[in-house]
Amino acid sequence: MTVRTRIAFLILWVISLVAVGVIATAQTRTAREPAAVLSGNDIGFRPEGWRGKARTGTWVVRINGEWVDAVASIGPQPATTR
Repeated sequence: MTVRTRIAFLILWVISLVAVGVIATAQTRTAREPAAVLSGNDIGFRPEGWRGKARTGTWVVRINGEWVDAVASIGPQPATTR
């Protein structure tokens, strides 16, 4: 191989690396907007996906104008005690 051929291969290789980098960067999301909330005044539902035909998501509440995840304050209790 001549020096000229090696330089041509090197230039083509660098161009291909730059092209792959540009394509890969274009495929990533830089910023994700918060999902829309289906809501009333202070209680809402943030849809996140599907499970079959059922919509899945998170219950949210509005506190100081910001939607935050709702968390149950009590858990399941056994029906009988000993």
